[in-house]
Amino acid sequence: MSVTRDGKQLEALVAFVEKALLPEGFEVRANERVYNDEGAQIAELDVEIRGRIGSTNISWLIECRDRPGDGPAPGAWIEQLVGRRTRFGFNKVTAVSTTGFAGGAVEFALSQGIELREVKALEPEAFENWLMIRSIVSSQSESVLRHATVLIDEGEDQDHFRALGEALTNASTAGDLLRSSKTGTRGTLVLGSKGELIVEPAFAYDGQHLKAKIVGEAPIDEPSTLRDPGCFVRQADHFAESVFSNREPGPNGAEGLKDMKLMAAIYRG
Repeated sequence: MSVTRDGKQLEALVAFVEKALLPEGFEVRANERVYNDEGAQIAELDVEIRGRIGSTNISWLIECRDRPGDGPAPGAWIEQLVGRRTRFGFNKVTAVSTTGFAGGAVEFALSQGIELREVKALEPEAFENWLMIRSIVSSQSESVLRHATVLIDEGEDQDHFRALGEALTNASTAGDLLRSSKTGTRGTLVLGSKGELIVEPAFAYDGQHLKAKIVGEAPIDEPSTLRDPGCFVRQADHFAESVFSNREPGPNGAEGLKDMKLMAAIYRG
């Protein structure tokens, strides 16, 4: 069945698509006729869109051309649209054609700020680049956990520490090893091939308690004797005194480098 190409189908499709895309508060009108003071029609606007963005009212005109037998839309049509923009005060004008645009029309539209859109057919697929997302590509990434730090609340029972140490030491990749703990001050557990080390709490200003079990050596149980949060102050004072006295500070750059190498080795292990 043949369908008469009078341009109305294209105008209706354009109006429908834009109305679906626009946010609430915008008005879309198709085939709006304009009359002068004497009642004579002076223009017919294909698709007129009006709304408000922020504190500004905007008006947008979309003119459609569906004339398969006339070839690409000429520059003269674009000139008419520039005139309509000036006469009726539109902020934006878009020209939609099913036959493309002549070279001169493209250049003139670009110089005048007229947006050009081409629609190959009066089918929904021809408007897919206007529409919201029609399809989405889903990608799935996989990660391999190579290192983990287990943080345990300082209030946990020592039996839990030991049980966790045994579980991690004898663990395979089949079981669940990482479990949530209570919130609050955290301790640190380090497991190695020759023993284990526990510091709890590990991140407070005072009260640290170091415990370690190393194969072939006596257990370590050393509570910290520092009871004030002045460690940073003392470190800064020591560095300043070393500078004024022209002597090397105790924790120098070499010591810091050793610390960084040790941490890197721990992560690699």
